[in-house]
Amino acid sequence: MKKLNLLLIMRDFRKWNNPKQYYFARELAKITNLVIWHNEGNIHEILKKLRVQPDFILIMYYRSNPLICPPITGLNSLHIPFGVYVMDLHNLHQFRKAVKEDNVQHIFSVYRDSFYRRFPELSDRMKWLPQHVPTDLYKDYNQKKEIDLLMMGTISKSIYPLRYKIKETLKDNPNFTYHPPPPSRYMDKKQKGFVRERYARELNKAKIFFTCDSIFQYPILKYFEAPACKTLLLAPYSNELRDLGFIPGKNFVAIDETNFLEQAEYYLKNDKERQRITDEGYEFIRKNHSTEVRVKQFVKMVEDILQSY
Repeated sequence: MKKLNLLLIMRDFRKWNNPKQYYFARELAKITNLVIWHNEGNIHEILKKLRVQPDFILIMYYRSNPLICPPITGLNSLHIPFGVYVMDLHNLHQFRKAVKEDNVQHIFSVYRDSFYRRFPELSDRMKWLPQHVPTDLYKDYNQKKEIDLLMMGTISKSIYPLRYKIKETLKDNPNFTYHPPPPSRYMDKKQKGFVRERYARELNKAKIFFTCDSIFQYPILKYFEAPACKTLLLAPYSNELRDLGFIPGKNFVAIDETNFLEQAEYYLKNDKERQRITDEGYEFIRKNHSTEVRVKQFVKMVEDILQSY
């Protein structure tokens, strides 16, 4: 089968601390004829500037902040099949209205259950495209496990109540390490925060990593990053995680606000059991949730869409 001609519309994320969109595009370029467009404009004028017309168009972070998604007009009169990619569903701007006005038929959502709860009338247009990690970055660096308990990222009592409780409970525990997020989303030579390989290496140094799925119950990227760096993940469980293949006691450890401390203490003491689950989680992510795997799944979805045209 011939390669897809694909137009990917998104901002230039190469200088971001975590350019997961770039990793997705990098992998996509290996198996499609990919053109990336970074600027806002009318889709018909954009197409006139391309040497080859695309078979399919994907707009990343549709209806997000214009700094993240370039505004594109003219979609409602477009005859080329197109789809939109959405992630933080609670931050979408006038999404229902835009979907109707732009005649959006194909929505690729990172989060499944939250999409169904928020937009049940659009459920038949949604294709589930979960988080993923590039395994050339998120991997086992074979470092000494010198951190017992690690947590990284935003701490907000209103958005991440479990993270907040874990930090407050363990803040004076000498076995616990917490790193706040970088002050800026952009790469800076002077920045000392944990980003990209430094972030992955820090994950790899930990025996146990805590995170949570927020009040929105999103299977966030940290669920995938920590096991991919061969670190035991302790985090809440959900039906969506179950359907992603996360199994408590097999490839991660499920926690809630009542048992996180007990679980952490148990798995710190039981090295063999901790290592067994850590190893399972590592192989599980590499086999099922690498960026390479996710991109192949996306291309198959697009091919199925094109079959109906």
